[in-house]
Amino acid sequence: MRRKFNYRDLSMLVAALTLTDHFEQEKEVFTAEQPSWADPFITSFRENIQQILTTVHGINTRKNLRSATTQVNQLLVDARDDLVMVKTQVGRGYRTDPSGRDDLLKWLGYTDLWAKAESSQSPAIDLVITFRNNLTEELRTDMEAHGVNADRLTRIVGYADTLSQANITQEGLKGSTKLDTVQLVTELNAVYAQAMDICAIGKQLFKHNKTKRDLFVFSKLVKMQGSKGGSSSETGESDTPEA
Repeated sequence: MRRKFNYRDLSMLVAALTLTDHFEQEKEVFTAEQPSWADPFITSFRENIQQILTTVHGINTRKNLRSATTQVNQLLVDARDDLVMVKTQVGRGYRTDPSGRDDLLKWLGYTDLWAKAESSQSPAIDLVITFRNNLTEELRTDMEAHGVNADRLTRIVGYADTLSQANITQEGLKGSTKLDTVQLVTELNAVYAQAMDICAIGKQLFKHNKTKRDLFVFSKLVKMQGSKGGSSSETGESDTPEA
């Protein structure tokens, strides 16, 4: 979904909030022309803008996503460190049994996943989970007997559940971020459309009074903040009075 305006979000919202004050000053004239704009129309519109400014526009989902991503990345740094050491220890401990070594590495997931797991998140998580699922007590005992560090094996097993949950949280927040973006754009477009309705009527009501008319030229309200831009879909906005 795309924005229907070319202003910065904050500039558009502040201009719309300013517009509600101008409407309030001329409310009797507006409601005489548009009875449906009687109270609580402008109050509700103002509250909606303020809600976006304080809540939706300052949404914390991206912050939470960054936090979840950081957690996953840090877990993977630790997991890869243990995985590479175990791989090295298996290689050395089973050096007199190359066939058994290769079967073990394949069984634990290294053969199929290690190349990608070194640099990619999803294969790394898959490797940790495969390692955990295939590490039987009998196999663990044999590996430890061949010089594989027991603490590293324990840590790798522990990473599996933690990484799975952290990854689920991360992916869920990615979806939430997309939804929040759609929600925000939808609400911003609704505010802008309502502001354009007010401006269109206001410019006609005060077309013979330039001072008042300018209070309902949206681009002028935005320019008061030092911003530029304009609508990408509305056609009625103009800085020059109609004849």
